[in-house]
Amino acid sequence: MLELRYQAERALLASAMLLFSAALACDRPDSSEAQPLTIPSSESSEQLDSTPAAIDAEWVASKFQAPPAPKPKDWLREIEKDPIAALKEMDPAALQPRRSRGSGTSKFQAEITEIRPKEPATYEPQKPLKGWPPVVGQFYPKLVLRDQAGQVVSISDFKGKVILLEVVGLTCKACHAFAGGNEPGKPRFRGIEPQRGLDSIERYANGYAKLSLDHPDVVFVQLVLYGMDGRNPPEEEDVRAWADHFQMDRRRNEVVLVGDERFISPATRKLIPGFHLIDQNGILRAMSSNDPRHDPLHSSLLPKLASLVNGE
Repeated sequence: MLELRYQAERALLASAMLLFSAALACDRPDSSEAQPLTIPSSESSEQLDSTPAAIDAEWVASKFQAPPAPKPKDWLREIEKDPIAALKEMDPAALQPRRSRGSGTSKFQAEITEIRPKEPATYEPQKPLKGWPPVVGQFYPKLVLRDQAGQVVSISDFKGKVILLEVVGLTCKACHAFAGGNEPGKPRFRGIEPQRGLDSIERYANGYAKLSLDHPDVVFVQLVLYGMDGRNPPEEEDVRAWADHFQMDRRRNEVVLVGDERFISPATRKLIPGFHLIDQNGILRAMSSNDPRHDPLHSSLLPKLASLVNGE
């Protein structure tokens, strides 16, 4: 009897100790307890992205490596020395760059017919933007936007031509340089100093593609996606002022498009400054930007431009 009584007391004591331990555990905060899931806001996502929230001029300048200067050639002298070899190597349009971005004076101009669609597209800024950002090897997005003249333009209007499209932010120093801001005597646009060491895209085309952007088979498009605050789409007035300042002539198929809210994203910011090469069928053949995975401008994209124009 004493043995049974002893075992019963031990069992009661063990039960009491177990309940006491459980009570302590309930009162003690558990560090391993799962915390509520915090969904990052769009603002915090922006901070995690290495791309700045605005088109910061210094950031852009630090990311885009200037192409080495092309070796200039005096084509008139080359023709005098060996006309057959010179004409095989160059595009005759290289003798006639015309814009102030340009590369000298010209004796003649290529015959360029202004491209206007027979049935203009409808600008629908509320319609979702499909296919942006573009992907090399795929059809370029069917962008429909207003140009510097206030007219509605679709990228597909230029099918059959080679399109060199530049993605622009109005506060991007490299964009100012590519537009010709470093040309001697060229005043600053809105007081912004162009990136040093960068020449105009016109000169680079002459040097590395051996043709002028005035070539009748080339349409040069500037797609302005960020305005003067570096964060939001551009105002049409600012885009018109940009086009006038850098002498982009719509009548010669030098087109400046006004971007809208649909383009504003970290993916778009990473494309500025940059160039897109679109072939005659509307397929993106090369893309050059501050992203090192893209085509180098001088050693890849511009030579491809020459190949497309020459039908190679």
